[in-house]
Amino acid sequence: MTREVYNKLAEALNARSIAYPSVPCDEFYVLAEEIFTPEQAEIASNMPVDAVSAEELAAEMKASDVAGLSKQLDEMADRGLVRVKEKAGNRLYELMPLVPGIIELQFMHGRTDERTKRLAQLFKSYGKAVKNMPPPAPTPAPIEKPKARTIVIKQEIHGKTTVLPYEEVMKLIDKTEYIASGTCVCRHQGDLLDRPCDKPKDNLCMIFGPSAQFAQSYGFVNLISKEEARQRIDEAEKAGLVHNYANSQDRYIDLLCNCCGCHCFLLRAAKRSPLPSQFVIADWVINIDDDACIGCGACIDRCWMEALKMDGDLGVRDFNRCIGCGICRYVCPSDAMKLVRRETASVKS
Repeated sequence: MTREVYNKLAEALNARSIAYPSVPCDEFYVLAEEIFTPEQAEIASNMPVDAVSAEELAAEMKASDVAGLSKQLDEMADRGLVRVKEKAGNRLYELMPLVPGIIELQFMHGRTDERTKRLAQLFKSYGKAVKNMPPPAPTPAPIEKPKARTIVIKQEIHGKTTVLPYEEVMKLIDKTEYIASGTCVCRHQGDLLDRPCDKPKDNLCMIFGPSAQFAQSYGFVNLISKEEARQRIDEAEKAGLVHNYANSQDRYIDLLCNCCGCHCFLLRAAKRSPLPSQFVIADWVINIDDDACIGCGACIDRCWMEALKMDGDLGVRDFNRCIGCGICRYVCPSDAMKLVRRETASVKS
């Protein structure tokens, strides 16, 4: 029965995002049991995609103890499992995805207690298990024509993050009312697992909009000013960190991570891909001005995706490997690196 409820939980989490899928396996069960009690997993698996009140959820679950359910939902909010919204005087709850959402809130506070260390190890073990799983077998063609079914899709299931160059991040900061920041999740996990990173990590995971207010009110992060946010982004640019933006129109969590290619699971997976630019949403790409390039090679080691190389005395980029982060520009002494919209770029390598 316990595994059945966690299987249902995996379905509920995947219905919200498949950026990091919830795959039922021994490692997933151990991780999920550390984060959700069986009772909370049952509640989560019954929550609709849209925000719901305790009274509405109780009716859906045919539960008579609304007060008890409300208490459980509030405890889930304290644990960073559901997001709380206030609308027209009603307290509403939304189950967050595993990533981006639940996992980030388990680490953004920057704690080093035993539970956080245990979670870091469990998440590592789960990630390794998923990575080593064989690809799913192709679904055989049906022998008989299936009956027609109508499936209502209430929202897009997000599976990719968007790589934003510096200028786009600054625009995001300018138009956002609330910004909160916390410890970089991936590099903090690295510290907890005795695999530290030399890149900065403090206040480099950011949450925007109403999600920032929620996360701050529950003590996961701290609100910061626009100027402080710009300073953190400048620090990230100097360190060669990629700005990854997970945006679901603030339905669950509006998250900007500043990522290194050595610890970020997403960038590591993108680098392993033969086409990193298709692994993420990469709206931009680098063009190199051959006339301006002095052949110094400073940009080569800067690129996490190995999209740049030297061809004689000139730098060249691989169109399919470039994810348009633009961090190579920071070290170019001749201003030869220019970001352009991908659809307008030259496809030559």
